[in-house]
Amino acid sequence: MSENKSTDPSGTTTRPAKYNGPAYFYPFTYAERSDIILYAIGTVTAIVSGACFPILDLVYGIWTTAIVGGRSTPQIRRTTNIVAGVSLGISILQFIMSTVFVCCFSIASSRMTDRLRRAYLSSVIHQDAEFFEKVGPGEVGTRMIKDIASVRAAVGEKLSIFIWSISILIVAIVMAFSRAPRLAGVVFSIIPFSFILFTVVGQLSSKAEARLLVVDGQAGTLLEQILSSVRVVQSFAAETFLAKKYDAYLQRLQKLSKWRSLVRGMELGVANCVTSLIYSLTFWYGSKLVVGNNLEVGLMFTIFYNMFNALYSIVNILPHILAIKDSAAISAQLLKDIERVPKIDICRTDGDRLWGDEKINAEIKLQNVTFSYPSRPDHKSLDGVDMVLEGGKVTALVGASGSGKSTIAALLMRYYDPSSGQLLLTGRDTRSLNLTWLRSQISLVSQEPQLFTASIFENVAYGLTGTPHELPSDPSDIQLQDARNRVVWALKQAQAWDFVCNLPEGMDTRVSGARTGVLSGGQRQRIAAARALVRRPRILLLDEGTSALDSETEQKLMQAIHKEQEETGMTTILIAHRLSSIQNADRIIAMSNGKVVEQGTYQELMMLGGVFSGLVKHQISATQPGSPEPKSPSTQQTVPTNVFNSPRLVKSRADSDTSTVAALPEELERGEVAQENASGSGVIGGMAIGASFPVSAWLIGFVMKTFAIQDDDSRLLREARKWSLWFLIMAIINIGTSFIAGFFLSAGADRIDRRLRLVSLTSLLKQDIGYFDKEENASGALTAAI
Repeated sequence: MSENKSTDPSGTTTRPAKYNGPAYFYPFTYAERSDIILYAIGTVTAIVSGACFPILDLVYGIWTTAIVGGRSTPQIRRTTNIVAGVSLGISILQFIMSTVFVCCFSIASSRMTDRLRRAYLSSVIHQDAEFFEKVGPGEVGTRMIKDIASVRAAVGEKLSIFIWSISILIVAIVMAFSRAPRLAGVVFSIIPFSFILFTVVGQLSSKAEARLLVVDGQAGTLLEQILSSVRVVQSFAAETFLAKKYDAYLQRLQKLSKWRSLVRGMELGVANCVTSLIYSLTFWYGSKLVVGNNLEVGLMFTIFYNMFNALYSIVNILPHILAIKDSAAISAQLLKDIERVPKIDICRTDGDRLWGDEKINAEIKLQNVTFSYPSRPDHKSLDGVDMVLEGGKVTALVGASGSGKSTIAALLMRYYDPSSGQLLLTGRDTRSLNLTWLRSQISLVSQEPQLFTASIFENVAYGLTGTPHELPSDPSDIQLQDARNRVVWALKQAQAWDFVCNLPEGMDTRVSGARTGVLSGGQRQRIAAARALVRRPRILLLDEGTSALDSETEQKLMQAIHKEQEETGMTTILIAHRLSSIQNADRIIAMSNGKVVEQGTYQELMMLGGVFSGLVKHQISATQPGSPEPKSPSTQQTVPTNVFNSPRLVKSRADSDTSTVAALPEELERGEVAQENASGSGVIGGMAIGASFPVSAWLIGFVMKTFAIQDDDSRLLREARKWSLWFLIMAIINIGTSFIAGFFLSAGADRIDRRLRLVSLTSLLKQDIGYFDKEENASGALTAAI
């Protein structure tokens, strides 16, 4: 079943229906009929494959009876041939069934979680600004890549192994109790005991993983911010500072990982200890039944293998239960984000549309507007603001940083709603308008415009989204040519056509979405301005949108905007710190501390001698008289063609004497010795565990020789007790060696992980900017790799 859509009582909202079931099963709401069929086939074949193991135990028991039962050589040979044939047939069946169930679960889970990933991305990009005040882009990336991959594994191969192991467990226990209930009952007593131990250990592991997920998401957010702003990082020589800040998160992860390492050591110790205990208990009590109750030796070995497989299945089940529990925790978070209904819901289809294609002057009015950001509820960014932004005219908002200018832009775009008061568009409260329609009427150019990793044509054509001229996914030649004509017009209006024509592929030149690449800040702003103008908006909002342009280019752009304004009645709002750029504005509104303090024309405010006049005089006094601005945009903004053919744009920072590349912290370097010691101890423990298996096989050889003793029951019991005691000693030894291997290898791996992450970031920060211009080295890809 695919996700169901629901509507609110007014029939105006299209969002996924609320899910009220267990969190683990939430991804299955994205399964289609074909996926359900694959899961059904996979479940059946997993059960059949799992049942093959206990059946093989029965076959091995028959063969063991033939070996130690004193039969003749021809009889042993005949039994061996039959057992070999049956074993071969079961093995082939098991191979086929295992292949089928693994493939079915993998394919179905991959398709299902792909839909889940798309649903999560769709929900995130429809969230309001308040959501992104709490959730960073790195955390979203972690959810999209790492967490959903964990969910895919949990509902795919891990679920298949879980079902397969359950099949082994049930069939083995049923077979053991049906064949030799007394021996099965005694040996089975270990199973619940081990299950309880594994469950307790699993709970501890789950809690440790939950804490790790939180810190890992925070570390991912910081990493993405560093790599996406690498130009700023290198220009301020902040590599060392930020690498240490990132390492602080890694250090927290390493400390939290110690608990996980402790749990893994306990888990491995319990598993290997219980395994040896089954050997010991089976041979000790089995020898009594062989002597006193004429139990067949082969049947005793069948029960032993049954219980061994039952324990093996539990050891397999519990880690997968933990993975399923982790998946449930991740799914719960994904569900929370996907089903989160923002206060300002772009998915709502209700609300008024004030006009169509007719020419109209959109007047904007703020009436006693007060606003505080959700992250700073005690601070008023706007305090009782009253103003009118006249339709069809240019209004400039000026003031010091933090005065509330950009907040008005955010309210106009309805990223937020006023805490009190009203924001009116042609006399209608913006909260009563259709949100999609409202935003389609406004084009925004910001100080640091976000481009996409695509061609210049595609970046500008994105501005046609939501208009009748929007390009479909598979446009016809006529539609494509119409879009190209509109893009060319927009580039000319934005004063970007000249430098675009000088690029090797013109409009089809690909640019980087990150704030790196061969385009200057001014060129990026002009492309963003073209993207804003191509849709011919009713309201144009320039939030420091010309701050990176030289005076001549800015003047030409403003002339084009004025011409567009006369033709279409477009309302223009300028937010600027460079006050010389707003001299021709129809109205200037000066703000301070979230309040309107002055408004009028440029000449009126200068004559008033108030806040605005003071700002202008301050900028004039700060200007150096001997520093004229560039006269031609071609000398400052045009990128030479050969720069696109140069693989290295800047000299490697590794070769620079002044480079301040982050070095590894001293604490981490001191930890290298501890890392080597921990890894060495873990390797020794692992070798001891590995040695226990051939030692066990060697001891079983003596056990089989013991049960081949005929007509001397006391000797058989004595020898059986001796070898059972050796297995008990091995169980005690395995506790220590397994804990050492599990704890120290896991702890060493965590130290290596910390070092690799930090070294990776350090190495990346050494690279020149040209490295980050390559599409495969985008910040998102590098973040995911680390």
